[in-house]
Amino acid sequence: MVVLADANFRLDAQAVDYVLLGVYFVIVLGIGVMARRSVSSSLDFFLSGRSLPAWVTGLAFVSANLGAVEVFGMTANGAQFGIPTVHYYWIGAIPAMVFLGIVMMPFYYGSKVRSVPEFLRRRFGPASHLVNGISFAVAQVLISGINLFALGSVVNVLLGWPLWLSIVVSAAVVLTYTALGGLAAAIYNEVLQFFVIMAMLIPLTIVGLHRVGGWEGLTAKIADKAHELSSWPGTNLTGIGNATLSVLGIVFGLGFVLSFGYWTTNFAEVQRALSAKSMSA
Repeated sequence: MVVLADANFRLDAQAVDYVLLGVYFVIVLGIGVMARRSVSSSLDFFLSGRSLPAWVTGLAFVSANLGAVEVFGMTANGAQFGIPTVHYYWIGAIPAMVFLGIVMMPFYYGSKVRSVPEFLRRRFGPASHLVNGISFAVAQVLISGINLFALGSVVNVLLGWPLWLSIVVSAAVVLTYTALGGLAAAIYNEVLQFFVIMAMLIPLTIVGLHRVGGWEGLTAKIADKAHELSSWPGTNLTGIGNATLSVLGIVFGLGFVLSFGYWTTNFAEVQRALSAKSMSA
Protein backbone atom coordinates (compact mmCIF):
# COMPACT_ATOMS: atom_id res chain seq x y z
CA MET A 1 0.00 0.00 0.00
CA VAL A 2 2.83 2.39 0.81
CA VAL A 3 4.51 1.57 -2.51
CA LEU A 4 1.21 2.15 -4.31
CA ALA A 5 0.79 5.50 -2.59
CA ASP A 6 4.32 6.52 -3.43
CA ALA A 7 3.92 5.47 -7.04
CA ASN A 8 0.45 6.74 -7.87
CA PHE A 9 -0.60 9.39 -5.40
CA ARG A 10 2.43 11.59 -4.84
CA LEU A 11 1.75 15.15 -5.89
CA ASP A 12 4.19 16.46 -8.45
CA ALA A 13 4.68 19.64 -6.45
CA GLN A 14 5.40 22.74 -8.49
CA ALA A 15 6.50 26.19 -7.43
CA VAL A 16 2.90 27.35 -7.08
CA ASP A 17 2.23 24.60 -4.52
CA TYR A 18 5.07 25.78 -2.31
CA VAL A 19 3.98 29.39 -2.74
CA LEU A 20 0.46 28.55 -1.54
CA LEU A 21 1.89 26.59 1.38
CA GLY A 22 4.18 29.50 2.24
CA VAL A 23 1.29 31.99 2.07
CA TYR A 24 -0.75 29.81 4.41
CA PHE A 25 2.13 29.62 6.92
CA VAL A 26 2.58 33.39 6.73
CA ILE A 27 -1.14 33.92 7.44
CA VAL A 28 -1.02 31.51 10.37
CA LEU A 29 2.04 33.19 11.88
CA GLY A 30 0.57 36.62 11.11
CA ILE A 31 -2.47 35.76 13.20
CA GLY A 32 -0.11 34.96 16.09
CA VAL A 33 1.70 38.27 15.68
CA MET A 34 -1.56 40.25 15.57
CA ALA A 35 -2.92 38.41 18.61
CA ARG A 36 0.32 39.18 20.47
CA ARG A 37 -0.59 42.87 20.56
CA SER A 38 -3.54 42.19 22.85
CA VAL A 39 -1.65 39.95 25.29
CA SER A 40 -0.63 41.81 28.43
CA SER A 41 -1.59 39.40 31.22
CA SER A 42 -2.13 35.71 31.95
CA LEU A 43 -5.86 36.24 31.43
CA ASP A 44 -5.17 37.52 27.91
CA PHE A 45 -2.80 34.66 27.14
CA PHE A 46 -4.92 31.80 28.49
CA LEU A 47 -8.44 33.16 27.86
CA SER A 48 -8.10 35.91 25.23
CA GLY A 49 -9.19 38.37 27.90
CA ARG A 50 -12.64 36.74 27.86
CA SER A 51 -13.52 38.91 24.87
CA LEU A 52 -14.33 36.56 21.99
CA PRO A 53 -17.82 36.50 20.41
CA ALA A 54 -19.92 33.34 20.47
CA TRP A 55 -19.51 32.49 16.77
CA VAL A 56 -15.71 32.53 17.06
CA THR A 57 -15.56 30.34 20.16
CA GLY A 58 -18.24 28.07 18.66
CA LEU A 59 -16.29 27.47 15.46
CA ALA A 60 -13.10 26.99 17.47
CA PHE A 61 -14.89 24.43 19.65
CA VAL A 62 -15.84 22.46 16.52
CA SER A 63 -12.49 22.95 14.82
CA ALA A 64 -10.58 21.71 17.87
CA ASN A 65 -12.02 18.30 16.95
CA LEU A 66 -11.59 18.61 13.21
CA GLY A 67 -7.89 17.99 12.83
CA ALA A 68 -5.79 15.37 11.09
CA VAL A 69 -6.80 12.52 13.39
CA GLU A 70 -10.51 13.23 13.00
CA VAL A 71 -10.42 13.74 9.22
CA PHE A 72 -8.30 10.65 8.52
CA GLY A 73 -9.32 8.52 11.47
CA MET A 74 -13.08 9.01 11.21
CA THR A 75 -12.94 8.49 7.45
CA ALA A 76 -11.09 5.21 7.91
CA ASN A 77 -13.46 4.24 10.73
CA GLY A 78 -16.42 4.92 8.44
CA ALA A 79 -14.89 2.77 5.72
CA GLN A 80 -14.45 -0.05 8.22
CA PHE A 81 -17.70 0.14 10.22
CA GLY A 82 -20.04 2.29 8.12
CA ILE A 83 -22.78 4.57 9.47
CA PRO A 84 -22.33 3.45 13.14
CA THR A 85 -19.25 5.68 13.14
CA VAL A 86 -21.59 8.66 13.63
CA HIS A 87 -22.13 7.48 17.21
CA TYR A 88 -18.74 8.87 18.21
CA TYR A 89 -20.22 12.35 17.85
CA TRP A 90 -24.00 11.83 17.77
CA ILE A 91 -23.98 9.86 21.03
CA GLY A 92 -20.42 10.38 22.20
CA ALA A 93 -20.33 14.18 21.96
CA ILE A 94 -23.62 16.07 21.57
CA PRO A 95 -25.27 15.11 24.92
CA ALA A 96 -22.08 15.88 26.85
CA MET A 97 -21.53 19.16 24.96
CA VAL A 98 -25.06 20.30 25.81
CA PHE A 99 -24.51 19.29 29.44
CA LEU A 100 -21.25 21.24 29.47
CA GLY A 101 -22.92 24.37 28.11
CA ILE A 102 -26.01 24.29 30.31
CA VAL A 103 -24.80 22.77 33.57
CA MET A 104 -21.01 22.98 33.87
CA MET A 105 -20.14 26.29 32.20
CA PRO A 106 -21.99 28.41 34.80
CA PHE A 107 -19.65 26.88 37.41
CA TYR A 108 -16.50 27.20 35.29
CA TYR A 109 -17.20 30.64 33.87
CA GLY A 110 -18.71 32.05 37.06
CA SER A 111 -15.71 31.05 39.15
CA LYS A 112 -13.43 33.26 36.98
CA VAL A 113 -10.82 30.51 36.72
CA ARG A 114 -8.37 30.35 33.82
CA SER A 115 -8.55 26.59 33.30
CA VAL A 116 -10.24 23.37 34.42
CA PRO A 117 -7.22 22.32 36.55
CA GLU A 118 -7.47 25.66 38.38
CA PHE A 119 -11.17 25.04 39.03
CA LEU A 120 -10.38 21.57 40.39
CA ARG A 121 -7.75 23.04 42.71
CA ARG A 122 -10.25 25.53 44.13
CA ARG A 123 -13.02 22.97 44.42
CA PHE A 124 -11.19 19.80 45.50
CA GLY A 125 -7.69 20.84 46.52
CA PRO A 126 -4.14 20.55 45.17
CA ALA A 127 -4.17 16.73 44.85
CA SER A 128 -6.99 16.79 42.30
CA HIS A 129 -5.30 19.68 40.52
CA LEU A 130 -2.02 17.77 40.28
CA VAL A 131 -3.59 14.53 39.02
CA ASN A 132 -5.62 16.34 36.38
CA GLY A 133 -2.66 18.43 35.25
CA ILE A 134 -0.33 15.44 34.90
CA SER A 135 -2.89 13.25 33.12
CA PHE A 136 -3.77 16.06 30.72
CA ALA A 137 -0.12 16.82 29.97
CA VAL A 138 0.67 13.18 29.21
CA ALA A 139 -2.47 12.80 27.08
CA GLN A 140 -1.72 15.93 25.08
CA VAL A 141 1.84 14.85 24.35
CA LEU A 142 0.57 11.53 23.03
CA ILE A 143 -2.30 13.10 21.05
CA SER A 144 -0.03 15.78 19.58
CA GLY A 145 2.42 13.10 18.53
CA ILE A 146 -0.29 11.19 16.69
CA ASN A 147 -1.58 14.37 15.04
CA LEU A 148 1.90 15.39 13.89
CA PHE A 149 2.63 11.88 12.62
CA ALA A 150 -0.61 11.87 10.62
CA LEU A 151 0.13 15.30 9.18
CA GLY A 152 3.74 14.38 8.44
CA SER A 153 2.67 11.20 6.67
CA VAL A 154 0.34 13.12 4.37
CA VAL A 155 2.92 15.81 3.59
CA ASN A 156 5.45 13.06 2.88
CA VAL A 157 3.12 11.43 0.34
CA LEU A 158 1.97 14.67 -1.28
CA LEU A 159 5.13 16.76 -1.30
CA GLY A 160 7.86 14.21 -0.73
CA TRP A 161 9.23 15.87 2.42
CA PRO A 162 10.92 13.50 4.89
CA LEU A 163 8.66 12.57 7.77
CA TRP A 164 10.92 14.19 10.38
CA LEU A 165 11.06 17.46 8.45
CA SER A 166 7.25 17.59 8.09
CA ILE A 167 6.81 17.04 11.83
CA VAL A 168 9.47 19.60 12.82
CA VAL A 169 8.11 22.32 10.50
CA SER A 170 4.50 21.76 11.58
CA ALA A 171 5.38 21.72 15.28
CA ALA A 172 7.51 24.85 14.93
CA VAL A 173 4.69 26.78 13.24
CA VAL A 174 2.15 25.80 15.92
CA LEU A 175 4.60 26.54 18.74
CA THR A 176 5.42 29.95 17.29
CA TYR A 177 1.89 31.30 16.88
CA THR A 178 0.75 29.83 20.21
CA ALA A 179 3.71 31.32 22.09
CA LEU A 180 3.11 34.68 20.42
CA GLY A 181 -0.63 35.09 20.80
CA GLY A 182 -1.76 32.48 23.32
CA LEU A 183 -5.30 31.14 23.14
CA ALA A 184 -6.52 33.93 20.85
CA ALA A 185 -3.99 32.95 18.18
CA ALA A 186 -4.94 29.29 18.53
CA ILE A 187 -8.66 30.05 18.30
CA TYR A 188 -8.46 32.34 15.27
CA ASN A 189 -6.26 29.80 13.51
CA GLU A 190 -8.82 27.12 14.30
CA VAL A 191 -11.53 29.29 12.75
CA LEU A 192 -9.35 29.61 9.65
CA GLN A 193 -8.75 25.86 9.71
CA PHE A 194 -12.50 25.23 9.91
CA PHE A 195 -13.18 27.07 6.65
CA VAL A 196 -10.16 25.50 4.92
CA ILE A 197 -11.24 21.98 5.88
CA MET A 198 -14.87 22.61 4.89
CA ALA A 199 -13.72 24.02 1.54
CA MET A 200 -11.97 20.70 0.97
CA LEU A 201 -14.41 18.19 2.49
CA ILE A 202 -17.66 19.44 0.95
CA PRO A 203 -16.53 19.28 -2.71
CA LEU A 204 -14.71 15.99 -2.03
CA THR A 205 -17.90 14.45 -0.61
CA ILE A 206 -20.05 15.70 -3.50
CA VAL A 207 -17.59 14.53 -6.17
CA GLY A 208 -17.11 11.18 -4.45
CA LEU A 209 -20.85 10.49 -4.24
CA HIS A 210 -21.28 11.55 -7.87
CA ARG A 211 -18.57 9.19 -9.08
CA VAL A 212 -19.97 6.25 -7.15
CA GLY A 213 -23.48 6.87 -8.52
CA GLY A 214 -25.03 8.83 -5.67
CA TRP A 215 -26.41 7.34 -2.47
CA GLU A 216 -28.12 4.55 -4.44
CA GLY A 217 -24.85 3.64 -6.13
CA LEU A 218 -23.03 3.64 -2.81
CA THR A 219 -25.59 1.35 -1.15
CA ALA A 220 -25.55 -0.98 -4.16
CA LYS A 221 -21.78 -1.37 -3.96
CA ILE A 222 -21.93 -2.48 -0.32
CA ALA A 223 -25.16 -4.48 -0.53
CA ASP A 224 -23.39 -7.42 1.10
CA LYS A 225 -22.71 -5.23 4.14
CA ALA A 226 -26.19 -3.84 4.74
CA HIS A 227 -25.53 -3.61 8.50
CA GLU A 228 -23.08 -0.79 7.76
CA LEU A 229 -25.92 1.40 6.45
CA SER A 230 -27.80 1.48 9.76
CA SER A 231 -26.51 3.23 12.86
CA TRP A 232 -28.30 0.86 15.23
CA PRO A 233 -27.66 -1.54 16.88
CA GLY A 234 -24.03 -0.97 15.85
CA THR A 235 -22.91 -4.51 16.68
CA ASN A 236 -20.04 -4.29 14.22
CA LEU A 237 -18.77 -1.19 16.04
CA THR A 238 -19.08 -2.51 19.60
CA GLY A 239 -18.21 -6.14 18.87
CA ILE A 240 -21.21 -7.17 20.99
CA GLY A 241 -23.32 -9.76 19.20
CA ASN A 242 -26.52 -9.13 21.16
CA ALA A 243 -28.37 -6.14 19.65
CA THR A 244 -29.83 -4.94 22.97
CA LEU A 245 -26.52 -5.09 24.81
CA SER A 246 -24.82 -3.34 21.88
CA VAL A 247 -27.25 -0.42 22.11
CA LEU A 248 -26.81 -0.24 25.89
CA GLY A 249 -23.04 -0.28 25.44
CA ILE A 250 -23.14 2.64 22.98
CA VAL A 251 -25.62 4.73 24.98
CA PHE A 252 -24.15 4.25 28.44
CA GLY A 253 -20.53 3.38 27.70
CA LEU A 254 -19.84 5.84 24.92
CA GLY A 255 -22.67 8.30 25.64
CA PHE A 256 -22.00 8.75 29.35
CA VAL A 257 -18.83 7.17 30.72
CA LEU A 258 -16.45 8.26 27.96
CA SER A 259 -18.11 11.37 26.53
CA PHE A 260 -18.92 13.18 29.78
CA GLY A 261 -15.46 12.50 31.15
CA TYR A 262 -13.92 14.02 28.02
CA TRP A 263 -16.15 16.89 26.94
CA THR A 264 -16.85 18.37 30.36
CA THR A 265 -13.30 18.31 31.76
CA ASN A 266 -10.91 18.43 28.81
CA PHE A 267 -8.78 21.58 28.78
CA ALA A 268 -8.74 21.88 24.98
CA GLU A 269 -12.54 22.08 24.76
CA VAL A 270 -13.53 23.94 27.93
CA GLN A 271 -10.85 26.58 27.35
CA ARG A 272 -12.64 27.73 24.17
CA ALA A 273 -15.85 28.28 26.08
CA LEU A 274 -14.03 30.09 28.90
CA SER A 275 -12.73 32.63 26.36
CA ALA A 276 -16.25 33.79 25.44
CA LYS A 277 -17.06 37.40 26.27
CA SER A 278 -20.09 36.56 28.42
CA MET A 279 -21.94 33.63 29.94
CA SER A 280 -24.72 33.92 27.35
CA ALA A 281 -22.11 33.76 24.56
